[in-house]
Amino acid sequence: LTKYLALASWVLLLLSLFMPKTRSAIWPITQWIVPAILCLCYILMVWLGRPYLHLPHSFVDHQGVQDLYANDGPLTASWLHFLSFDLFVGSWMVRDGLERGMPKLLIFVCLPFTFIFGPSGLLLYILLHQFHGRRGAPDAG
Repeated sequence: LTKYLALASWVLLLLSLFMPKTRSAIWPITQWIVPAILCLCYILMVWLGRPYLHLPHSFVDHQGVQDLYANDGPLTASWLHFLSFDLFVGSWMVRDGLERGMPKLLIFVCLPFTFIFGPSGLLLYILLHQFHGRRGAPDAG
């Protein structure tokens, strides 16, 4: 269910990029509400997966992370971690990019990378943002 919730939110986020009148309704959903739901699901999965957590060993070396991912609870928690953070970052990129007057197409190109490859999309946005600068007028609509 959470993957469909996240995917629907990404579709809404893409629509908000090209449909200015929907932004005030969509942005709270994609930046706050759905990420908060995913965070709550994450906390639940961490709680359910706690027998497999061996702190701090689980998070500081390759073998510890590999051991975590061998169990459904921590693995699902990790997936929810990615879904919530990537959606939050994607929403921030749309808002920030539009406020800074970046071309919508540049912002659009970053979103699939953020959805699928997380940090790669954020890096692409940072680079495009630096090269684009503040040349354009903010998109107020």
